Amino acid sequence: MDQSWWTKVVVILTVAVGAVWFLVPSYYYFRLPPDQRNNLALLQSKLPRWAPSAKYRLNLGLDLQGGIHMVMRVDTKTALAKRTERRGVQIANYLKEKNFNDVTVASLHGTGDSLDTTWGGRYRLTLTGKDSTSLDRAEKEVLSVYQDFSRVKREGYLSILALNDSQVSRFQEDAVDQAMLVIRRRVDQWGVSEVDIRRQGNDSIQISLPGYQDPENARNLIGTTAQLEFRLVDDASDFFSKIFQQTPPEANSGITLKKDESFPQLQSASRESLLAYVKGKAPADREVLLECIASATTLKGKCDAYRTYLVEKNVPLTGESLAGAEASISSETNQPEVNITFDAQGGKEFGSLTEKNVNRRMAIVLDDNVQSAPRINEKIPNGRALITLGGSRGRSFDEVLDEAKTLALVLKAGALPAPVSVGEIRQVGALLGPELIRKGSLAALVGVALVIVFMALYYRKTGLIADVALILNGGLILAVLAIFNGTLTLPGIAGFVLTLGIAVDANVLINERIREELAMGKSPRSAVDQGYDRAFWTIFDAHVAMLIAGAVLFSTGTGPVRGFATSLIIGLLASLFTSIVVTRVITTYFVHGRNAQTVSV
Repeated sequence: MDQSWWTKVVVILTVAVGAVWFLVPSYYYFRLPPDQRNNLALLQSKLPRWAPSAKYRLNLGLDLQGGIHMVMRVDTKTALAKRTERRGVQIANYLKEKNFNDVTVASLHGTGDSLDTTWGGRYRLTLTGKDSTSLDRAEKEVLSVYQDFSRVKREGYLSILALNDSQVSRFQEDAVDQAMLVIRRRVDQWGVSEVDIRRQGNDSIQISLPGYQDPENARNLIGTTAQLEFRLVDDASDFFSKIFQQTPPEANSGITLKKDESFPQLQSASRESLLAYVKGKAPADREVLLECIASATTLKGKCDAYRTYLVEKNVPLTGESLAGAEASISSETNQPEVNITFDAQGGKEFGSLTEKNVNRRMAIVLDDNVQSAPRINEKIPNGRALITLGGSRGRSFDEVLDEAKTLALVLKAGALPAPVSVGEIRQVGALLGPELIRKGSLAALVGVALVIVFMALYYRKTGLIADVALILNGGLILAVLAIFNGTLTLPGIAGFVLTLGIAVDANVLINERIREELAMGKSPRSAVDQGYDRAFWTIFDAHVAMLIAGAVLFSTGTGPVRGFATSLIIGLLASLFTSIVVTRVITTYFVHGRNAQTVSV
């Protein structure tokens, strides 16, 4: 056999062994009792040491294990009205700085449907001057700085400004995104695994909490306003070094002492282990908070590890004083950064805080989780601050920019929380779960068994080769779903079975092509080579057409439709690999390697 054949064999064996390896956590997951499957720490303790992390596993969706279904509505209109009010305060302060003392600013609220489309609707401000000249100058100055507003009406000494339509649409989208981010982080901290949070319409959020059975507790957790705080870090303390030396953690806890940030920090993959280890050990005026560490390859909403910060218990500044946060790229360093702005009172407090604590770190904390801990390099006056993220620690520009955008969303989520109400909440029973799993699994097994028997009887040896590829195809689909921490739903099982049928169809086409070549009197070698070559483009075109359909379903569908599309897309890619590569390698061995004079098709 030539070198390329052996290379393909190595690739196939590597893929097969890797698929089995990644399915080990799923095997142990389904062996746990249903009420313990959502306990990630318990599952990790059950895994062999050589197995991958417990986060690489298949999970059961809401339709299979029950849980809570919620729909939250985000009051974007109220949030926009509040933003307009805050902008009015900013503009008033700005005009005072520029010595426009004879111009006043006020917010103007619409109360009826007729006013919603008149003079900019609800989101308006008025500038009132003592004379036309001063008003003209003030209006020109404001519109040049605050470009999210434009003039919609001018009457004498009164000018009416309104938020631009593009800004209204953008803010409404951002308000829902911020609410989704806050909810995601709250639920992750809560410990409910595989939560499904997605946008529904323009102003609603659909939340599925598989395995959880307390609707009232869910309502209280998710409906609470996020708390944003600015806390000073005690980075001069050797607290973590001392407790690590005096009371070393257990060997299996995974807790280590790091000094990557120039001061000692504890780090572990388990949030619970870290909190339990430091509990009750901090000084009376200090508190231990954790920061999530995630790499570029980590799934959104997940953490590779956690690290500790020792912060002062006193909270000198909260998110109530924050007026806004925007991610941008520095014109000087060409690196991503986050610009934050405080209101008038918050700006004074922030300036005083930074002046007194130059060269110290300040932790930005959302719901007791550290989001960032930049160093204060100098006093920051005027209520405007800059958080530079840089491109250190081997991260690419896109990774840092994505972090800046996420941090800006976090800051705005704490500073501008749009009112969220519960539109629907219901408990989904799990009684049908085991029955659906049993019937779905039975249907899949019976279907696969019938196909395997048919292929073996009708195509004989090449049918058996196709059966081997079919089994590998099924394993690959499940392994890829496990790698991406996929959730198994009933439509997903349907998509899984469908892709197995598509994989068999490709092998049927190849075998029929080989039969035609043999009927024309060609040798087994030539028949196999020609059969695969001529069937390739037909199989490829059919799979590409199905992939396009699956991509459309995934991008436009929600819930069960996306679950079906995910299984379909993964199955189609696996089918291409097994039908074109795997079966050809095995068939080539029997025909070329053994110098066969006949082939059973």
